[in-house]
Amino acid sequence: MRFLDLLRSAFSNLRRRKLRSFLTIFAVVIGASLVSLLVSLGVGTQEFISAQIRATMPPDVVLVASDQDTFEIGLGGIGFGGSPREVSHGEGSRFSFEPLTLEHIGNVAGLKHVDRWDPYVVLRVDSVRLQGSEKRFQTRVRALPEYQVKATELVAGTYVTDQSQWECIIANQYLDSFGFEQAEDALGQEVVVEVSKITSFAGLPGEPKDYSFKIVGVTARTLRSTQILIPIENGKEIARFWIGDDDWYTDKIPPPMIQVRVDDSRYVNQVAQEVKDLDLGAFTADDALGTLGNIFTTINAVLSAFGLIVLGVASLGIINTLVMAIYERTREIGVMKAVGASRGTIRLLFTAEGVIIGFLGGIIGVGIGYALGLAINRISHATFLKDFETFNISTFPWWLIVGVIAVSTMVALAAALYPAHRASRLDPIEALRYE
Repeated sequence: MRFLDLLRSAFSNLRRRKLRSFLTIFAVVIGASLVSLLVSLGVGTQEFISAQIRATMPPDVVLVASDQDTFEIGLGGIGFGGSPREVSHGEGSRFSFEPLTLEHIGNVAGLKHVDRWDPYVVLRVDSVRLQGSEKRFQTRVRALPEYQVKATELVAGTYVTDQSQWECIIANQYLDSFGFEQAEDALGQEVVVEVSKITSFAGLPGEPKDYSFKIVGVTARTLRSTQILIPIENGKEIARFWIGDDDWYTDKIPPPMIQVRVDDSRYVNQVAQEVKDLDLGAFTADDALGTLGNIFTTINAVLSAFGLIVLGVASLGIINTLVMAIYERTREIGVMKAVGASRGTIRLLFTAEGVIIGFLGGIIGVGIGYALGLAINRISHATFLKDFETFNISTFPWWLIVGVIAVSTMVALAAALYPAHRASRLDPIEALRYE
């Protein structure tokens, strides 16, 4: 039997019992739509949070520190999810803020695929206020190289560059705090950052000093609601005042950390390993996303399990539908065998019916899940996510669409194997006698 004849016959047999076929397909539709929708919610949330992390830690950047254990202050280092590490007597804290040496920096800069390096300026500021206002707000000032600043999405204005002086880009949320109705209204205004000098890294307060910056850009609304971006050179000056030593971030006292840009993100992990081979600490975007990725993988697996359970129940309906079809078409099967149909042909015919049920159910289910996802996105953007227009809580990547249809089809195929085998083993003489 040709393939097209096989499909035509399978569709024809399913149309004989339209209601029963519809209910069987509908059970698959429920499972497929549930799997696709739940996983899309997990994927959408993961992509949004990952995008926020990558905006802070680009995929082509490696952070380098003087101590290999510096970056243990991350999720593992603060005791989140990992076993406590044994500490030797008198070891104390593993975090080091020791400056790198010029030799360290030269060795790192000389590594293959390293495009450039910039100091990672550590800043601690007290507050920010609009020039002429006494209202102070929480802030996190970041001094970044031009290439990293330009990876940030703006809704108004321009980017600060490596040559900019006393210019800044503010987070979108400051528009409400400063009383601006539109992002364009903030451009050209000045903000004042207040910094208190410390006598040590323990954080003892000292005399404050104000630094004024002209607003040249406003970011799109993200989770980094208190962020202000400034040029690196201005950041160095503020850091020297905060530390209380004009030699910091110079050849006399190099930075404690640098960020290295790799000429191709494919070589980031290679460069990070070479940095570690130099007995230095290295940290990449993959490190930042590693634990997060494991968490979301677990979440997506749990969400998928609910839909797979429904698909499992739907497979029982497929078995029941095909077994009933065997009883109804026993004489027909006998006639087919009597005129030369082989066991393989009978087996393929019933298997094809099951596959069609799963395939159609998967396509319709994904379509319904996609429609529900769009509705959820529209409702969320109009309500609790109205400030995050770029965040789609439901996202359907191509692999999810293909995967759900494939899983639905495979579940139906597995369910059809028993009825197909049973139909193929019917004795033609007994089948012709069947009433």
